[in-house]
Amino acid sequence: MGQSVQSLVLSEVRTVGARFQVVDYHWDAGAEIEDREDALMLRWRIRPYRIKTKACLQAGKQAMFGQLMLHPAGVPTHAHAANEQENVRALVCLFDREWMEEVTGADFSRSDRPLTPSLDLHNADLEHALRRLTREMVEPGFASNLIAESLGASMAVDIVRHFGMRHGSEAAAGDSRIGLSAGRFRQIRDYIMSFQDGTPTLAGVAGQCGVSVAHLRRIYKATTGHTLHHFIEELRVTRAKEMLLDSNLPLKVISYKLGFRHPSAFSFAFKKAAGESPRAFRDRCATGVTFVN
Repeated sequence: MGQSVQSLVLSEVRTVGARFQVVDYHWDAGAEIEDREDALMLRWRIRPYRIKTKACLQAGKQAMFGQLMLHPAGVPTHAHAANEQENVRALVCLFDREWMEEVTGADFSRSDRPLTPSLDLHNADLEHALRRLTREMVEPGFASNLIAESLGASMAVDIVRHFGMRHGSEAAAGDSRIGLSAGRFRQIRDYIMSFQDGTPTLAGVAGQCGVSVAHLRRIYKATTGHTLHHFIEELRVTRAKEMLLDSNLPLKVISYKLGFRHPSAFSFAFKKAAGESPRAFRDRCATGVTFVN
């Protein structure tokens, strides 16, 4: 971190090939922040959920930080703080490259499959491991170091899977000639499944994969026989059913959480996919009555 940022390490665990820290950060209003590590770094913000500080990607272009960020070794990240002080608590995971290559079998020096900075990374498996690791760091229990070591290896594999690095040349050939590799398909699925509120856009999915929207549409359909939009809509209907059955949330709230701008649009989309309105689905399943068409 740059000198304008104050940091305090609250707890630290060192394992073979990795170092984990719970860190409190503080920066003043308008501070210029530069971050650069010699090791690959995952940073998961414990609190607050969102910050106002923005990354400076290039002249005149800024981006918000997500809750989970990945910074490749030696790649600087520049940021400009908002016009107010901010305090952040984060879990910082630093991974040795040689250890990651040994554990995963991936070649991190490949120029055709670079590990790219991700300021808003979405991966459900990584997030699950980071939550578990945070608990062990804050309230250590029996064999906490062993759990941390296991979670570190698991996260190393998930990083390689997310970026499709394990079989880089095979994945590249598969993407361009036949369709999606297993690793790339898993990356797309994990990104989409990580959304708890709202719905990912095709542009967002394509950005995670480092390809254009048109190319993503083409290779996804060539692989699955269905459009990516169809898969996203299926997932949205599945989540709608879960919320209708497992909660008493009003339809308006469910509609908002699923990314619909208006409840009527949600009702129309649900009925088109499920054959009945959301209210009829909830009432039928709640009473156990089966309607015969």
